[in-house]
Amino acid sequence: MLAVVCCAGCWGGGPDDMPDIAPVTGTLTLDGQPLGMAHIIFTPIDGGQTSEAYSDPTGQYALVYKRDIMGAKIGKHKVVVTTFEEPESTDDGKTIGGVPERVPAKYNANTTLQFDVNSGENVIDLQLTSK
Repeated sequence: MLAVVCCAGCWGGGPDDMPDIAPVTGTLTLDGQPLGMAHIIFTPIDGGQTSEAYSDPTGQYALVYKRDIMGAKIGKHKVVVTTFEEPESTDDGKTIGGVPERVPAKYNANTTLQFDVNSGENVIDLQLTSK
């Protein structure tokens, strides 16, 4: 019985440590066209766990807070969108894979995007432009 009690806290906090979370979904577009396979990251301005998603081929996304908890912490967030994937090195020194960045730096490395996540359902459409 002691082992069960001791391990109860081994996998992170329970519901009492959770901040208020709200569902966040939306559509990601670049120059009016759906942007699929992009990594979307919402980072709370006041600190805490990020929420992330990958857009599907139609640009739709739904943020995940952690594991099977959908949504994001309520409050203001800095938002990063990227399509870049680092190529992998093979044993013989060649590189394979990788995806070039299709999103301007103002939405990733130098992001200016900020959005509020409010209680209840949040639909946040990310309408990016390449200019």
